[in-house]
Amino acid sequence: MGAQLRTSAGFTALVFLVCLLSIATRMPDTLAVFWPTNALLLGLLLRNPTAATPSTWVGAAAGYLFADLVTGSDLPRALLLNSANMIGVLVGFYGFRRLRNLDLSLTRGSSVTWVAAVSVTAAGSAATVGGFIDVILFGDSWPRGALYWFAYELLNYTVVLPLVLSSPAIRFPTPAHRPSAEALAQLRLQGKRVAVPLILLLATAPVAWMMGGLGALTFSMPALIAAALLGHVFITTLFIAVATAWGITLAVYPPNAMPTMPEGPISISTLIGLALLAGGPLVIACATTERQRIYAALHLAMTRDDLTRAYRRDEFMRRADIALAEAARRSQPVALLMMDLDHFKRLNDTFGHGAGDRALADFADTVRDCTDETALFARMGGEEFAVLLPEASRETALDIAELIRSRQRAATTGEFGDLGATVSVGLVYAAAPLTDLLAAADAALYRAKSSRRDTVVVADDPNPTVPVGWR
Repeated sequence: MGAQLRTSAGFTALVFLVCLLSIATRMPDTLAVFWPTNALLLGLLLRNPTAATPSTWVGAAAGYLFADLVTGSDLPRALLLNSANMIGVLVGFYGFRRLRNLDLSLTRGSSVTWVAAVSVTAAGSAATVGGFIDVILFGDSWPRGALYWFAYELLNYTVVLPLVLSSPAIRFPTPAHRPSAEALAQLRLQGKRVAVPLILLLATAPVAWMMGGLGALTFSMPALIAAALLGHVFITTLFIAVATAWGITLAVYPPNAMPTMPEGPISISTLIGLALLAGGPLVIACATTERQRIYAALHLAMTRDDLTRAYRRDEFMRRADIALAEAARRSQPVALLMMDLDHFKRLNDTFGHGAGDRALADFADTVRDCTDETALFARMGGEEFAVLLPEASRETALDIAELIRSRQRAATTGEFGDLGATVSVGLVYAAAPLTDLLAAADAALYRAKSSRRDTVVVADDPNPTVPVGWR
């Protein structure tokens, strides 16, 4: 109950603060052009549907009302205006959240269709009520008032809703869960890529201001397309929000070259046009994201073993050659482990192929647990695996090999008893071409399999024996 009340209070405070910000931009006797509150509330509830409790709805309504009342509106006016706001959010939420095929992830092209449907439905619902409110408060006709309300709402939903739906969850790194080197490299690369659309946006903004005219509203399109082609939807929505805010500024406070709109601060066509301009880059970003995801899945299928998720042999050879070239540049030897599960056929025949597959997958997990992110782990075929340790010393490689062997023995004996599949390991530590390393490690593995199995044999020992305790 306490958590639910805290959630409701949070929504109340958020709605209140965002409404205050929006009311500050409202021109006399008009609606606020910048009114992200409805889209922000709807987006947060669609992402967290369990938060849509009666207390949350009451709290949101209170936030709307308090913001209007503290800025000078009387109660009847505040009730009328915010009834349309609440109806739009309610219809947008309850009209779509129960649809089984609803996709608001913005990770594929079809997502945009759903987001557009939610936006149009919510905006249309608010506009239906808003038209009557315009008649009462501003003496306008219902069609004109409803159309204006729809245009305002559609623009805000089109810009803000995708921003909320695509925003990543905030996770603060802990000492135990620091970002990997690969993740940090990807972050730096993404930062460099963002520079291109950012430069385009900064370059076109002053030109649009100086030249004026309705065409100036489209000057940011090259920047938005460049951002969309990055395939990062959230970054694209940020650029869309900034570009739309600048477009609204040009329309509300036009330079001398831009004609004043006779209908009001911004014409209906300008509002809808800005909404449509925001939708184009969003479609491109979602389609690019989907293409990248498909490519990543295809690349994964081509480079990783389906069962163990270890590298396939060809991918291992390619990556190992790169790692060996780097090691050769530093004049540093590397360690290579060749591993083969002992009596695997017996386990497979006794317990079935399902148990055999599980044993292979479990062994792969064991190897990953015993190595770090610099290791290259591959399934070379059948029950044979390889691990290249490009940064390990000879002693560290021996420790890792023994750790893998001992953990595999404990795991397989615990599950299958005496019929489990232990592992034999051949290890080589040298500065040599990959083919020579593979041949030496294979020879050591053969000696391990030919002697006692469940052991580690080192290739560079002229008379390979098992060190004390390595049994």
